[in-house]
Amino acid sequence: MKRPALAAAAAAVFGLLAPAAGHAAQLAADLSRDTVAITTGFVGDKVIFFGASDGPGNILIVVEGPPRDTIVRRKSRVSGIWINRDSVTFRNAPSFYAIAASGPLDRIISPHAARKFRIGLDNLELQAVGTGAAPVPKGEADRFFEALIRNQQRAGLFRPKIAKVVLPATGVRLFRTEIFFPSNVPTGVYRVRFLLLQDGFVIQRFERRLLVSKAGLSARVFRFAHQNSIWYGIVAIVLAVAAGWGASWAFARK
Repeated sequence: MKRPALAAAAAAVFGLLAPAAGHAAQLAADLSRDTVAITTGFVGDKVIFFGASDGPGNILIVVEGPPRDTIVRRKSRVSGIWINRDSVTFRNAPSFYAIAASGPLDRIISPHAARKFRIGLDNLELQAVGTGAAPVPKGEADRFFEALIRNQQRAGLFRPKIAKVVLPATGVRLFRTEIFFPSNVPTGVYRVRFLLLQDGFVIQRFERRLLVSKAGLSARVFRFAHQNSIWYGIVAIVLAVAAGWGASWAFARK
């Protein structure tokens, strides 16, 4: 969203809060756009999150991707070969997780509120199940959970760095931040939570949705692959064989 359009949107949010002067703290927020389109050649994109708060307090923004069952595997060496031996499935793990805040988490939100509202990776409290949905001992689950976080951070899907929310000190305060979505960002409906904090506790909440979806040629290929999986496999094999023959023919002529 360009600066004039963003300023106009912020002014509209400011107008929503103006009638509430003298009353309890108010919070209103929005996104620069409600869709991230993944097209051919998509290399990632940023979304601007902005809004206004009437009264003192800190702002916390949490972005969670669609929940999915995520499998974490542990390799073991058997007869000199590394193979997958043990695995743990984390039920309804967010496929993407990012936080933006107007201050350090340990200063602006209490541990109780952080646990209650799932703020921070340590407070996700995911259910871990082993093979055949067998329960996993806590110590073992903790080790696999740490591996899950490492894997997702390495992929850029769990953002380790908290984005900075720019927030003026006094009056009706317009806030703003940016969060980057990498090229491998999963598709689906994302949950965006805006929280207004005072003295470490959540005073007000505001929630929006963000759609991440494929568009253009990549979307058509994606739909064809899922709706016509057999034909997609046949076409892929034919193209691979044709590419091999073409390469062989080109080298044979040299």
